Amino acid sequence: MASTSAASRTGLYLYGITVADQMACPMGGVGGTDVETIVEGRLAAVVSHVSLGKVRPQRANLAAHHRILRDLAEERPVLPVAFGTIAGNEEELRHVLRRNQDALAGSLGRLRGKVEMGLKVYWDLPNVFAYFVATHQELETVRNRLFRPGRTPTVEEKVELGELFVSLLQQARQRHMRRVREALAPCSVEVRAIDPGEERMIMKLACLVEKDSQQHWEEGVRQAALLFDDHYRFDYNGPWPPYNFADVDLRLT
Repeated sequence: MASTSAASRTGLYLYGITVADQMACPMGGVGGTDVETIVEGRLAAVVSHVSLGKVRPQRANLAAHHRILRDLAEERPVLPVAFGTIAGNEEELRHVLRRNQDALAGSLGRLRGKVEMGLKVYWDLPNVFAYFVATHQELETVRNRLFRPGRTPTVEEKVELGELFVSLLQQARQRHMRRVREALAPCSVEVRAIDPGEERMIMKLACLVEKDSQQHWEEGVRQAALLFDDHYRFDYNGPWPPYNFADVDLRLT
C-alpha cells in the first residue's frame, strides 16, 4: 500500500480569527490560494486550503498573509495568527474555536475599532559607545584608566568596561522609555515594549490606538520627540492589524 506524504495532504492555513457575520473574503491567499471562512459559533476563522508541508516564508507568501489581515482589519476586528500556522483539518480547527470561544470573542471585542501603531526610537549617532564615553564620566574614567598610553588592558578588564557600558545603556533605555510612554499614554489604549534587538535602537513600542485617534497619536509622538535633542531619531509606522495585542494561543496539534 502506497504511503501518502505530508506534502500531498492538505490542511487549513490560518490567517486570523474574526467575528462571525457576513463578509466578503479578501482575494489571493498564500500561494495564490482562495480565501474562505469557517464559522463556529460567534467566531470565523479565515483560511486557505494548502499542502500540509511547511509554507515557505517567501516574500510573496508573507505579503499575501499580511495583506489578507490588513484588508480584514479595515472592516472588522481581527486576531492575527502567526505566519505559517496550519490546522490539520476542519474538525480540528472547529474544536479549537469551540474550546476558546469566550476568550477569543472577548479579545475581538477589546480590539474592535482599534489598530496597532509602531514606534522606534534610535540613537542617531555614528558611535553609541563614544557618545556614552563623552556623556558619562564614570565610563570615561574607566576607559581612560584601562587604555592609557603604554598599557594593554586584560580580557577581564575589557569585559568590565563592556558590562559598565551595557548597564548604562540599559539605564538610559529605561529612562527614555518612561518619558515616551508617559507622552503616549493619553492617546493610546495600551503600549507594549518589544525587545529592541540592536544597540542603536533605544526602544521599540507597539501602541494600541483607536482608529479615529491616529492623528492624536501621531501628535503625541511629535510631542515626545520634542523632549529629545538631535542625537535621537523617532520613526513611526502603521496602522497595522493588532499583531502584538492579539494574544492568540490556539494550541493546534
